[in-house]
Amino acid sequence: MRIVGVSMMRNEGDIAEAFVRHHLSLFDHLLILDHASTDSTTDILRALVAEGLPLTVHRDESLAFQQGPRTTVLAREAFRTLRADYVLPVDADEMLRTSSRQALETSLASIPAGQCGQIAWQNYVVTEEDDFAELNPVARITHRPAIEPNPTRNVVLTPYMMGDERWEVAPGNHWLAMQTHRGMFAAKMQPLPDLSYAHFAIRSEAQLHQKVFLGWLSARLQNPAAIQEAGASNVSGAYSWHWRHLFADMLDQPHVPVKRLQDYALRLYVHKSLDVDSAQISPLIKDPVPAPYTLRYTSPSAGSALVSLARWTDDLLTRVGQSMSPS
Repeated sequence: MRIVGVSMMRNEGDIAEAFVRHHLSLFDHLLILDHASTDSTTDILRALVAEGLPLTVHRDESLAFQQGPRTTVLAREAFRTLRADYVLPVDADEMLRTSSRQALETSLASIPAGQCGQIAWQNYVVTEEDDFAELNPVARITHRPAIEPNPTRNVVLTPYMMGDERWEVAPGNHWLAMQTHRGMFAAKMQPLPDLSYAHFAIRSEAQLHQKVFLGWLSARLQNPAAIQEAGASNVSGAYSWHWRHLFADMLDQPHVPVKRLQDYALRLYVHKSLDVDSAQISPLIKDPVPAPYTLRYTSPSAGSALVSLARWTDDLLTRVGQSMSPS
């Protein structure tokens, strides 16, 4: 069985190396699209390739965030070029949890023909107990909710998607979809309960600033008016609603202490609502994700939101200027 992971990665310098080393203990190959990173992500990925790991990295210089179409291209490349039997689209902040490679193969083999698989998230959140001297966020952040009241699931792709070029991975990697004359059609997905993704969405103040500022602005480039005007009361509403909410919060209160980082993660990713009563928020349990590897290229200054935003804005203005210049 040949298993390939695909990921679209942008400004994930604090977790990129951990992501690669974690998954290459389970996958046969990783195929990563470096989406115009302006922090240390590019250098880290380049060093990992030079190390000789089974890792292929492409670079995309576009400014807009179009995860679905780009991940679809990566997945098709994994099937066609890397001869994958299964392709797992994984974000840089997601770590696959399984007891062994054999257990992973057994779970994947249970997916019925003509279907995809799906793997549920376990959201990990920062706490005051975290060892902030620990550079690896996977090793540092050890707590998760005891239950996931509204679990998010990611798709596992099978060669079924190759049967029709209209199949496309949905934004967020949550399902496989096809646009037909009758509307949107989603592929059948088989739950894989023996697998999970440890999801480290919010890891530090610096990481959150970078994620929110560039994430929201990149999303707005796709359809500025529609995204800005869309209304929603929870995460399942308008596209990138959580980024819009966090962006407004960051402008109002730039300093984000640990307790607020935790609250964001619990409300936005676990309960998927700002309105949940504090008494109803799921209690946390300690359940560390093993990290039996050493980081060689990650530094404490993995990324600065200010520097990344300045570079992104400078690039944007250059392109605007070029588009306005007479040909």
